This record gives sequence, C-alpha cells and structure tokens, in this order.
Amino acid sequence: MPCTNTKSAKPLILFAGEGTHERFYGTAHGAYLSGIREAKRIIQINIMGNECTQFLTKRLADPSPSLVSYKRHGSLPKQSSPDIHPKDSILKPIKHKKGAPSVILSQYRKPTMIDNYMIIWLVSNLDENENNINYLKNMFNCFRVFTDIDEFFAFILDVNREEKVFLILSDVFAEKILSFIHKMCQVLVIYIISNMRSNNEEWIKQYDKIEGIFTNVESICKNVEDKVHLSENDILPNEILNSSQVIIQYLIEKILLYEMKYDENCKKDIINYAREQYPDELDIINDFEQNYLPSKAIWWYTRKCFVYHIINKAFQMQNLEMLIKVGFFIRDLHQQINESYVKNDKSDIKVVYRGQGISENDLKLIINKQQNLFTFTNFLWTTTDKNNSLRIAQSTKNSPNLFGVLFRIEICSSTRFISLERFSYYLNAKNEILFSIYSLFRITNIKEIEKNIWQIDLRLVNNEDSDDEQLKDYLQNLKNIEGETAWQQLGFYFIEINQYDKAEELYETLMKSNCLHHSKQLSLVSEQLGLINYKKNHSTNSLVYYKISLKHYLTYLAEDDSNLLPIYLNIGILGKKQKNYYESIKYFKCALNIVISCSPTD
Repeated sequence: MPCTNTKSAKPLILFAGEGTHERFYGTAHGAYLSGIREAKRIIQINIMGNECTQFLTKRLADPSPSLVSYKRHGSLPKQSSPDIHPKDSILKPIKHKKGAPSVILSQYRKPTMIDNYMIIWLVSNLDENENNINYLKNMFNCFRVFTDIDEFFAFILDVNREEKVFLILSDVFAEKILSFIHKMCQVLVIYIISNMRSNNEEWIKQYDKIEGIFTNVESICKNVEDKVHLSENDILPNEILNSSQVIIQYLIEKILLYEMKYDENCKKDIINYAREQYPDELDIINDFEQNYLPSKAIWWYTRKCFVYHIINKAFQMQNLEMLIKVGFFIRDLHQQINESYVKNDKSDIKVVYRGQGISENDLKLIINKQQNLFTFTNFLWTTTDKNNSLRIAQSTKNSPNLFGVLFRIEICSSTRFISLERFSYYLNAKNEILFSIYSLFRITNIKEIEKNIWQIDLRLVNNEDSDDEQLKDYLQNLKNIEGETAWQQLGFYFIEINQYDKAEELYETLMKSNCLHHSKQLSLVSEQLGLINYKKNHSTNSLVYYKISLKHYLTYLAEDDSNLLPIYLNIGILGKKQKNYYESIKYFKCALNIVISCSPTD
C-alpha cells in the first residue's frame, strides 16, 4: 500500500520489490513486475492531477474495486392506455443524457486478439531463429516474440482471461516456468521446441497442455493451424431452421446482396472501424484501403485478416448493423463466387467435407430435428480432402465441451460455388471450396464414426428453383408479409413476431447507412419506430417518432389525407398518456375532421 499525504491524498512513498508482489515474491520477475506496477501508479498520479489522484488512491485501497461504469438510460415505466393503431425511420434516436465518471483513467493498450487467439514464442536467441520468427509472422496475424523472461511475464499476465494463447517455449525455458504457466487459463496449448529431442520426455506427461517436443517450427505451425482453424470453426454458426428463421434469413440475404446501395463511404466506415478494433493490422488495413477491388474479394477473405473476422463475428452475433456495415464486401464476395462459377461450370465435384467442433446441445438438436432445413449462416468454407476434415474433427477430443463433426455434403449440379485454387491468398488451396452465404441443406444421415466423433451427411438445397416442398411452403408465406421491399418486409415481420429490438436495430441501421432518401421511406420508418417504442413502453420516444413521421408525411400528403388518420390518432393517444390534453385534443380534432370528410353524406 502507498503511504499518502493526509491533506492531498497524494501518495508520498510507493513500495516496490519482490516482497511486495502478491504472487511472485522471492523471484526476479516478481521484483520486475512490482516496479512496473508502481511506475504506472506514478505516471497516473503526476499526469492526471488531484481529482484523479484521489479517485485512484481510493480505487487502489479497495480490495475488490469495481469497473468505472457509465449510467445508461432505462426503459420508461409501463402505462396502461388504448392501443396504438399500427399502420403500415431512421432518424437519430432521442438522446438521453448519460452520466459520466468523474475521471477517465489512461490505459496501457493491451494486445488485440483476432478471434481471441495469439501465438507467443519465448525464444532463447533472436539471431539464431530469425528465419523461423519471420515464418511465424507471415503465418499468423497475432504473433509476439520474447527473449526476456520478465518481459514475457509482464505481457502474458496482462492478457485477458477470455483470450487464448498458443505458447511456444524454447527448451531452455520450459522446465523453469511450466509449473506456473501451465495453470493459466489463457494458455490453451504449449509447444516445446528443441534442436534435439530429449531421450527422456517423461517429465512433460504431468502437463496435459503440452502438445509435445518439436524440432522445427513448420510442424508446430501445422498443429497450430489445425487448432486455430478448429477454434474459428467452433463459432461458425449453424442452425436448424423453422419457417420463421427461413423467412428472416431469406430477407436479410435480399437486403445485403440486392437492395442496399453501397458507395465509397461504406468502405471508409469499415476501414475506420477496423483501425479501432484491429490496431495490430494497420498495415493490412492501409493496403485494403488503397488496393481493394471487388474482383479481389475472395483473395482478401481467404487472407483471414480483419475483414474475415468482422464478417464471421457479425454472422455469429446476428448483428444486423455490422452485417450492413460490411455488406459491400459480402456482396462483392457473393458476386465473385457466382461469376467465377459461371465461367467454370464444368466442375465434376460432387462431394465436399467440413470438419469442426459443435456443442453437445447443438448435436442433440441436429439429431432430434433431422427433418428440418439446416444452414451455416455464413460463407461456407469446405474441402474435398476428407482426411484433413476428419483430422480437424478429431482434434476436438482435447476440448471437453465439444463433439467432433465431419460434415459430408452432396452438391447438386446447379449449386454455385468456387474452387479457391486460383483465387485464394494462400497457395495451397487446391482442395478448398467456398459457398456463398445462407446455403441450405437437408440432413440425410447421422452416425457416430468414432467415440465422440460424428458424421453428418447433408444434401445441398438450391433455394432459387428448389423442388423442396417444405422450403416452397416457407417462402410462400412471404406473400402475406406487408411491404414493397425486403427491408420493409423484414421490419414488419420482426414486429409481427414480437422481436421489437431486432426491428428497431434494422430501422436505425438503415437510417445510419443513409440509404433512405425519400420522404415516403423516412415517414414509414419513423412511424414504425413510433410503434416499436410504444410496444416497448417508451411512450416519450414513441410520441417523438410519430411526430417526425407526420412531418415527413406532410411533405407529400395534404393535412386531411385519409392516410394520416392513424398518425393523428396515435399522437393524440400518446399526448393523453402524458397528460398533455391541449395537444391531444388538437390531434384528435385532425383525426375527426378526416373521419367526417370521408363519411358519406345523408
């Protein structure tokens, strides 16, 4: 604990040394880390002033400090009232004044993880391993190398618990630090590299995270690639589809690929976002900004850099805002797959494979719902190499919560896909096949081929001119959904099935994307946002959106147009809820005038 000045609360004496470290007392790296701790404290005290100093001192004294939080606005209290009249937005939502902390602490930037994994090598000599280090840098975006054991500890202790580290240890360090490093939940796998295999490898058996002793970096890379590939595939979303999910998926696909109008600003937006989220890839991002062409979309996707991970996470989270933000690239990738298929439609590929891990619950759902449609809600990356896919599925045996799955996929003659041999960033892509988003399948067979390893046979369904009767019935329901465009239909459908948050996300994303230019579109979206906020008991927001909608309607409709009747009624009802009776009566009179003018005379 620091010794503080009682008048200013500013620390006068700060204590460092191995004896002050809570975990590494009696060690050199304990002394080193305690010095870093107190240096940070001094920097924060001298840079941020008295208010920050008092805050910081209190935080340091707190045995279990909480995070600095921002107060967020909650929903408005529920009120009983007549129903709002739905009819058939996106302006900026109402701004609530957010609370702010009294001080913002400066932070040392932690390593940015791509899909939450990093490769770290603690090596004894940089010069002797220069070629190997360059090889690893080219193979993996997130790679760090250390020669100093104290710097290594300072870095790895700052890695978040949720992140995954693939650790390579030169043999001179292994036995010294394994007893501690092995217990860290961040460390997923440990590789020991040695110029000569030891005759006695019995000692490593006590550490189950050790993958083995390796004599070259290439063999480690192959092992890491499989596990990273598995890690990425673990989160590749797949779904058993019911009627509602088929409709939503179909409409999202239409919006992303055909309805959205993308311009150069879309590319700028995603580049700015990437620079914030992926600071370790700035050179790649700059290259993308200067040299990206739609005809190179597959090359960029297979590079597995920032744009690949943004797309994967957007599909994984079903984040409509992010999907639309990166929609220009999704469209380019889809078009390149289609165009290249047309040019090379003589393919004799009939079966492809995919190995990955899935959870026990997902596996049970697939087994129990075999009659339903099945999809991977992303671009589907497969291979003609069955053995490699099986090996990836088998590697899940080291993951206690996963079952390995080998998907065997039959391709029909009209299916559009692309061989990556001539388009991939990597040269060894001869056997790899890429399908566009939302490919649909029928499950034809499921069997356990090894303990905890399952084979699932799929038959690809062409959703454009399908003979699948169930799919036809699902898509037939689209005719009953109101709306002239896919985004209008999707918004109406979200409201119909009570997914108000999704509808709100869609409308607000459309407004931010600046794709709504006409008053008719703005009036519709604003009106829908008014209805959504009413359904969510946000009466104040609802009233504002209905008034915005009315403003847009009046740019092309007369004040007594019958189409405005629901708007006047809804504004009147919401005004009454807020006890603004004068305004409420005003809008009820407007509604009454429309009713009278439309009524037949005696």
